[in-house]
Amino acid sequence: MINYYQTHDETLAEVAARFDVNSCQISLWRTTFNRYGIEALKSHTKGRKPKMKRNKKQLRKLVNQSEVERLRERTCKEESRTI
Repeated sequence: MINYYQTHDETLAEVAARFDVNSCQISLWRTTFNRYGIEALKSHTKGRKPKMKRNKKQLRKLVNQSEVERLRERTCKEESRTI
């Protein structure tokens, strides 16, 4: 839309109507593009990164374990690190 707006002889309101987008949004995108470049307009992941990466198999195992089994396994891992 920014490229279209800059290469065609149409007003911001006309471009907004053509693409069915609010003209304020196009203006915001244009300002962001002019300040920070194309990278700023690309989608980014939202939220925090997970502390630990676990695959589906590990998660299923944790769900199926009892609390006692989880604590026992955790204790064994910690003991093996200290040795």
